[in-house]
Amino acid sequence: MDSEQAILDAAIAWRIRLQHNTANAQDWQAFETWKQAAPMHAVVWERLQALGSHLQRPAASLPPLAATHVLRQAEAAQRRTARRKALMSLGILTTGGLLAWRLHGTSAVQHVLADTSTRRGERHRIALPDGGILLLNTDTAVNIAFTPQFRRIELLSGEIYLTSGHDPQGRPLFVQTRDGRAQALGTRYRVRLLDTHSEVAVDEGAVSLWPHDSPGDTALATLHAGDAALMTPAQVMPLPDDARMDAAAWTEGELSVREMALARFLDELSRHHGTITCDPAVAQWPVSGVFQLSDTRKVLALLSQNLPIEIQITRRWWGGTQTHVRARG
Repeated sequence: MDSEQAILDAAIAWRIRLQHNTANAQDWQAFETWKQAAPMHAVVWERLQALGSHLQRPAASLPPLAATHVLRQAEAAQRRTARRKALMSLGILTTGGLLAWRLHGTSAVQHVLADTSTRRGERHRIALPDGGILLLNTDTAVNIAFTPQFRRIELLSGEIYLTSGHDPQGRPLFVQTRDGRAQALGTRYRVRLLDTHSEVAVDEGAVSLWPHDSPGDTALATLHAGDAALMTPAQVMPLPDDARMDAAAWTEGELSVREMALARFLDELSRHHGTITCDPAVAQWPVSGVFQLSDTRKVLALLSQNLPIEIQITRRWWGGTQTHVRARG
């Protein structure tokens, strides 16, 4: 499941986290467990260490978090500055072959620079200063900025579900992606960032959409409860209702589908499990049900009990596994 790039990303994330004293004893133990999980983990780590001074364990644990949101934001800004300096020093790493690590666009970089993030298989709930609630889906990274002028959630990767709070100051609340912004008008809504566009779906209230490149000071579209749209930097297009999937079921820890093609189902499950492939012969077989995301291996086992398929799990020599689904027999 872990590619060479994934191992490198993980090593970079560990170095930045440990180097800048944001880790406690449990984090150090988790790091040692990761490093010893596969020979390639240790190899990549040692090569990364060779680029700079070796780390020393901190003598004391991290000080308690500040009580106020203002202080938390200041600390987050300081951490991002320190992390950026560390990232700039890493350059290129060689692990047998040449692995060129680019500063922008890698998942590890987005996650370590973000105010808060989730790893694959994780979900997280955040209470916002205005009383709103922010839910982060798997493999998601966000920055949160509440200033005297606005309330902004910057979605760097992944998917979120936002319930707006009441703000006596009347500051605008919006989710910012590379494609534009989705501004809340007293609402509950979901935003997902994909490779080519952003998806916005509204459950309650209304949301105005402002594509990045759209001219003027007027929203290009306004969505109401039950509406969904696809937003690019230049335009907004209706997103047809997907009768085969409850797109917000993840907020309850579920994957709910109806007559969905197996290949697409596995793509959705991969977001929480890791890459899962399947043979073309079984790709269009329909899947229906409500599946718990807390244990994706159980989901795969359940599929094999109800469909004539078998699950192949192959261990990679550098660590991790690869999952493949094929017809039984």
